[in-house]
Amino acid sequence: MISYALSTSAFGGVSTPECINALRQSKFRKFEMCFGVKAFSEEVQQICRNVRQLVKEGVMDIASIHMPFHNGTEWDASYPDEDIRKKIVANHVKLLRDNADIAGKLVTIHASGEPPMEEHPVRNEMIHRTLAELMPVAEEMDLTLNIEFLPRTCLGNCVEELLQIIADFDPARVGICLDVNHIMTRYRELPDIIAALAPRINSFHICDYDGVDETHWMPGQGVYNWAEILTSIRKIDHDVLLILETEMQLKRNARQIDPIFALRQNERACWFMENFARLNEEISSFVIPGN
Repeated sequence: MISYALSTSAFGGVSTPECINALRQSKFRKFEMCFGVKAFSEEVQQICRNVRQLVKEGVMDIASIHMPFHNGTEWDASYPDEDIRKKIVANHVKLLRDNADIAGKLVTIHASGEPPMEEHPVRNEMIHRTLAELMPVAEEMDLTLNIEFLPRTCLGNCVEELLQIIADFDPARVGICLDVNHIMTRYRELPDIIAALAPRINSFHICDYDGVDETHWMPGQGVYNWAEILTSIRKIDHDVLLILETEMQLKRNARQIDPIFALRQNERACWFMENFARLNEEISSFVIPGN
């Protein structure tokens, strides 16, 4: 079964009264809580308190946690220095346990930042060690750790490397989050990539793409063939979570976006995907008046 969720980064987070009020008016209930690199700061702790209150009210259900990234010595799960990597694992464990009361069953992890390709062999070894050391907390909290399909020179930037990272681990504990933007210029291959990874995919980051670089646009605004993509997703024979991760389009040039507007746009994106088979036929046969 397909379920939809929304990244907390897609509407301004849960940090202001305006965002909290918007959430209470939204159709979304499932969310991926996206932690930034300052995950242990008082600012983020206040956000967690806000989330706890909204969970208590039934406004939010945290279906997935997105672990921090973009900070090598604190969060890079394949950091090549063993002593630093162990501290990074400790940070992951602390963040998960600190938020056990609101954590869902899924956890999204970036295997690396953007290291040079020559580091990949040692980083493959390091991410294996990290995942093995995270197994006790995953079992304790009944979590599935999903390694994200990443772009450019990141670890896990192709089918073969991603499968190599997860192959030795129990599928109940380690799977894949497929970010469709991260396929980059191979976007025409996306249906085949989904098919190749399907047995281990537990979640998607859903957004559209301009054919050049990461854009995280609303579905339908870019170059993706959504008919093929959605057909491939619906062939997956187990439950998958489709997480809309569309923040870049709404935050471009540091514009201040009304969180209610952002939530409505993402609600409509879910409607678009659920009705795409019918809409695609109507769009194809549509004649522009006066033309």
